[in-house]
Amino acid sequence: MALSGALAALASFALLALASPASAQIPPRCDDFDPSVCLQPFPNDFFTVRDRQTDTGRRVDFDLLAMPHNAAGKPIDPTEWNRNDGFSPGSLITLHIPGLDNPRALNNTGGVPISNLQASYDANAPIVVLDADTLQRQLIWTELDSNASSDSVRNLIIRPAANLAEGHRYIVALRDLKDSNGSSIPAPAAFASYRDRPSKGKGAAPYEGGTSGRAAHMESIFRTLAQVGIDRSSLYLAWDFTVASEQSLSQRMLQIRSDAFGQLGERPDQLATMRVPTESRPPRFVVTSVQNYAPGSGPLARQVQGRFYVPCYLLTPGCQPGGGFYYPPGSQLPGQLPGNTYEGKFTCNIPWAATQAPARPSLYGHGLFGSRGEVNQGQLKAMANEHDFVFCATEEIGMACAADTPAPDPTQLLAEAQKGLLPETPDCDIPNVATVIADLSRFNTMIDRLQEGLLAELYLGRLMVHPQGFASDPAFQWNGQPVIDTSRLYYDGNSQGGILGGAAAALMVDGDRATLGVPGMNYSTLLQRSTDFGRGSPDEGPPTNTGIPSYAWLIYHAYPTEADRQVLFGLLQMLWDRGEADGYAEHMTTNPLPDTPAHTVLMHVAFGDHQVSDWAAAVEARTIGADLHTPAIDTFRDPLGVGGSTFFGAIPAIPSYPWPGSAIVVWDSGPIRNGCSAGNGPPPFPNTPPIAGCPAGVDPSQWGGNDPHEEPRNTVAARQQKSDFAQPNGVVNDVCNGLPCYSRGWNGAP
Repeated sequence: MALSGALAALASFALLALASPASAQIPPRCDDFDPSVCLQPFPNDFFTVRDRQTDTGRRVDFDLLAMPHNAAGKPIDPTEWNRNDGFSPGSLITLHIPGLDNPRALNNTGGVPISNLQASYDANAPIVVLDADTLQRQLIWTELDSNASSDSVRNLIIRPAANLAEGHRYIVALRDLKDSNGSSIPAPAAFASYRDRPSKGKGAAPYEGGTSGRAAHMESIFRTLAQVGIDRSSLYLAWDFTVASEQSLSQRMLQIRSDAFGQLGERPDQLATMRVPTESRPPRFVVTSVQNYAPGSGPLARQVQGRFYVPCYLLTPGCQPGGGFYYPPGSQLPGQLPGNTYEGKFTCNIPWAATQAPARPSLYGHGLFGSRGEVNQGQLKAMANEHDFVFCATEEIGMACAADTPAPDPTQLLAEAQKGLLPETPDCDIPNVATVIADLSRFNTMIDRLQEGLLAELYLGRLMVHPQGFASDPAFQWNGQPVIDTSRLYYDGNSQGGILGGAAAALMVDGDRATLGVPGMNYSTLLQRSTDFGRGSPDEGPPTNTGIPSYAWLIYHAYPTEADRQVLFGLLQMLWDRGEADGYAEHMTTNPLPDTPAHTVLMHVAFGDHQVSDWAAAVEARTIGADLHTPAIDTFRDPLGVGGSTFFGAIPAIPSYPWPGSAIVVWDSGPIRNGCSAGNGPPPFPNTPPIAGCPAGVDPSQWGGNDPHEEPRNTVAARQQKSDFAQPNGVVNDVCNGLPCYSRGWNGAP
């Protein structure tokens, strides 16, 4: 879904209206291992302190003046970040290395390419990420920032190809690095002073963070590396960081889920049973609209709309945008201000098939800054009637804009923004997002509301399966009989609904199967690879909003120091983990969160997706243990010609069908053809979006063609596969007859 004019107008003026300069009186605490950016290398236990009360024994401790500054000179307030006991499990690892700042240098060095992940395990690999406890090397890929305007600000980026384990400590080792001429790159002086000093034995006190005790801590890092054959003398740089614990990532969400369901009369230990306790109550709801349709007029017999009520844990009345969690005095967990309630809205579509036999109930997750109105997509109505589903949707608040929110007047918004005024639109997050872009100190207000949105989806799901919920209301009955089978809940979502849907799947208590359409995880990887985010040009907005800049342009102008950019994405991910799949992936399937059932997940990926990168979907699949339908693509569709079974790398193939486990299935719309009216290119290897269309002057091998983002859900065979999966004891069937899976009517012809 494209960026709206309202967001662009508000963000442009919010930069001036909301930001205020900061006076730098005390030098910030920076790591001189990379003097180019204060917080680099990132992530880094240099920016943590010991804390015996956290699960990891550490706590993030960013200095205010070390944080990136916005256009008005105001640093990001690190308060929310400093609640964490570690860094993101999917965090990009980044730093600037003078000399290793161009493709030839990276090629000479021999970094791990995205197309050959197994090189992570090469004995002499120059770039290594090592679990400090297990001594296991991690699956990674390395890349240079292709968006940088010059080599002087071009960072090396190391990305986990599967998420790192919660609560573990990791060592990053860089050795034998080469520049573009093949010459060795000397280590930074600050690091060399530790590397080259004589060893002082094995004793080392626990690391306090920063420079305190760092010499002894570096010795422990060198000893650990020596155990796996990495000699300290070969090192350009080495440092370590700790990944946040399960509790740090999910405790807020689990707390509000437990409290909210407790208000329905359910104990936490009952949540994992997938049985609604007889003594529990359904959430309160009101039906506001019932629209009946004539037979033969379409796939729907009835549409029901209404409101439902969810405990609100934000500071703002009614959970309006702009407020973060309310933390009771002395508590690190959210609480509810007395009587504070969020009024959610729902739309449910009842197909004709449900009038003959009760339908399977499924939540539907909408796209980027979308609304519950997306439940009315033609493909979803067809799916409902073809396979007897009742789909219900609500806004994924935090990143939503309700369908019935009055359309904003951009001229009025500009005038108000110039005066420092921002309109309050409780059903739309766009104004709050604009203020967040201007001052990322407020990023938690978006993320905390995302978690409230996940809770609202869980409450809506409970209404769908509680015998005294929707099934008890005449609006959800036909000839006096319920149209919903209340035995099990399912989830289906696309795009943002596939990304946030990973978190929803991990948290779902009334069902154990989720379909994630065109999904991915980890916005720090997704953003710069998405056409929705853009490349940063002022005129790169959506085709329907000519002249509206991209998200990238807005953020880059709000935070104009280009050298900070990759750290900025890493910082955002540390909070985004609380509300998207990346922070929940370790528990999405067979290792469930406390008081939560295990889940099985089906991922449907569009090959060469312009909006949600296939590479991010592959990381998610590896992390959750999803097996790959093979051949995933035809060999001629692989730009390296390696073959369709290995294109994404390190994902086990589905061994046989029917498959009872989690799965990832790639749907291919085919190569660019018919004068660029059909088909698309493969996903780009660099961290840039695909080039839409077939523009003149661009190498045809770089053409992105047509965005296949919508195609899997519009493919009849894909809907059949989803239906086979979304049922008790469901399975993944091979609906592609042993071939790659094709969409948009393509038959596999070159």
